[in-house]
Amino acid sequence: MSGQLITRQAMVDAMSTQYNAELHEILGANWRRVNTSVLSQTDNEIHGDFIDFHLIELCMGGSHFLRMESDLEAGSHFSTKLLPTAMGYVQPHAPVQQTVEGKAKLQQIYIDDVIFRDVATALAKGDPDNLKSLGFQGVFDPQLKRLADLIMDEARKGAPGGELYADLLAQQIALIILRRRLGDDEKKVRISPLSDAEVARVMEFLEENLEETGGLETLARLIDMDVFSFTRAFKAKTGEAPHQYVIQRRLMKVKELLQHTDDRLVDITYATGFSNQAHMTTTFSKHFGIPPGAWRRMVRS
Repeated sequence: MSGQLITRQAMVDAMSTQYNAELHEILGANWRRVNTSVLSQTDNEIHGDFIDFHLIELCMGGSHFLRMESDLEAGSHFSTKLLPTAMGYVQPHAPVQQTVEGKAKLQQIYIDDVIFRDVATALAKGDPDNLKSLGFQGVFDPQLKRLADLIMDEARKGAPGGELYADLLAQQIALIILRRRLGDDEKKVRISPLSDAEVARVMEFLEENLEETGGLETLARLIDMDVFSFTRAFKAKTGEAPHQYVIQRRLMKVKELLQHTDDRLVDITYATGFSNQAHMTTTFSKHFGIPPGAWRRMVRS
């Protein structure tokens, strides 16, 4: 299938018949503007398909490696490893070229465009066309995750007023996503230095997620800052830019695995977050003056 419009009503069928997914639950199927599903998805490719609704996706387990071409905040090309609790968003009418590798359990939320347009009208002084949302992937956002969890819980309960409550939750999701476009997603722009506790929080997160850090935006969100302020404050506190710090920690992890395991270089590459073995080897050699394989032989002798 290529270049076709997928409606909300057709999405569940599309996931199972075209996108190589195994459906576990279809929730809120009778709701008019919001519904959700739980599924497991394995390797697949999408070539130019687009949707007429807003798709929010939460990784519940496993992992996906995504390569996308679409209208994304970081540009038209994007690749990331979607880890548990990471979230993604695809906006309507944006053709997506996507390759998925691996298997993950996902929650998908489908929100009618009327909800986003109502929120955009309030934010854009009456003209929703002045505020267009852009997609993103691999973002760790506690607010969005909490809202996704609440929608799924409400759909499972089947309680009176569930559809109304789901609409209200979907409005909050729309508000968070559209505020990203306005640069006003409740992050604090500040010039004060990071506290020791904030630095510790970031470093603890990085140690646990060296394989895929989620990017600068995810790190900044951990301490409720914008990316620009976070980058400056982190360097002022540690003496290194966040990217430099991540590279250093990845290289230390490479050394640890080289010395204490028999893992292949290619496995060490991906376990430490490098994009490919050549990149890992080049970076390691540049920093330590010796290729990783030779370093392993040297320390073990």
